[in-house]
Amino acid sequence: MIQTTSGSHPNSPFTPGYGRRPLVYGGHENLLEDMRTVFAEHDLGESQSLLLSGLRGAGKTSMLQRLQDLARENDWLVISEDASAGLHKRLTASIVPGIVNDLPQATKVELSSLGLWHFSAEWQVDRRPVRTLLRQDLATIAEHSGARGILLTIDEVSSGKTRLREVSAVAREVSHAMAQGVEIVIAFAGIKVDLDELLRQDHTTFLRRSRAVEFTRLSPPEARQVLDETAKIGGRTFDEDALRHLIAVSQGYPFLVQLLGHYAWTHDLESPTIDLKAAEEAQRRGVKAVMDRVMSKVFADLSEKDQEFLRAMAVDEDRSRIGDIVDRLDSYSQYVNGYRNRLIDSGYVEADGHGYIRFALPYLGAYIRSMAEPSAAEHADAWADFPPPSL
Repeated sequence: MIQTTSGSHPNSPFTPGYGRRPLVYGGHENLLEDMRTVFAEHDLGESQSLLLSGLRGAGKTSMLQRLQDLARENDWLVISEDASAGLHKRLTASIVPGIVNDLPQATKVELSSLGLWHFSAEWQVDRRPVRTLLRQDLATIAEHSGARGILLTIDEVSSGKTRLREVSAVAREVSHAMAQGVEIVIAFAGIKVDLDELLRQDHTTFLRRSRAVEFTRLSPPEARQVLDETAKIGGRTFDEDALRHLIAVSQGYPFLVQLLGHYAWTHDLESPTIDLKAAEEAQRRGVKAVMDRVMSKVFADLSEKDQEFLRAMAVDEDRSRIGDIVDRLDSYSQYVNGYRNRLIDSGYVEADGHGYIRFALPYLGAYIRSMAEPSAAEHADAWADFPPPSL
């Protein structure tokens, strides 16, 4: 809840931090409405498995959290994890036992009588009589937890061989649980090329029929809605010039929309209206922050060859001609087009007319150019006015 004091608005309603739910979610209204129906009416349809793709800061994690909220509101059991090493073990050795520990004692007595679990004198999970498969665990908790269904979300899917093998093993167990009639919805989130690699694994055939949702940029009206309605929730408004300026600076990048809103909010906490001066200060701080915190990591995620391709693109302020990139890389068209297609599939680059491409992420090109242009501060000697005294 946003708290304010008379004449002041100290707490920003904007949420640029990782994993924090936005108060106003922009875009993908159709998905949210469909999933509301899924959880309320058990009409799974095409939405029993979801693949949410997009780069850092595009809103995938926020969407997973929104889906979790919708599921809980409709009395579904939510299991939320990421695809880091040890996923399968965490599910079977920690998360499922934790769910069982929260069940009523009468239910635990029943599970004990069936020989499915052993409990201590305090009715906490002691040990498992036999080693069971995750599919059996899911079926057991679905039957005995009283939940109307299970939502399993797995964030940060990676195409690393070991992690991908583990995620695909979990997917296989979920598919068997579904085949046994367990009411379960599963959602994966990650970069598109990593999700595509997941679909190529053995035993993930059922995921190829998943509903795929791509997270890119918000439209200008969606960015306006997020900024305007979030500020109103906190008890303030943007003047029109400030709002238009922030929309333009954000370029619809969801993380930057939240970051700019936050910086504009904190510029003058006493004013009920956020003006253009606050928006311009937010631009100065927000663009630098998004390049330092996000674009640097987005660029570092790439292979050396992909980075080389993007450096050749960044020479141009706007769109780039493929022929120019071929010349800059001293390469040939077929080779360059292979990387072009890969980067488009990954979401870093987008086509912009025949023979042209441009950066899909705002400020990625500016970040790459900044690496080749050392600032004056890097060359300045901070101690020039304080030379050491003569000995």
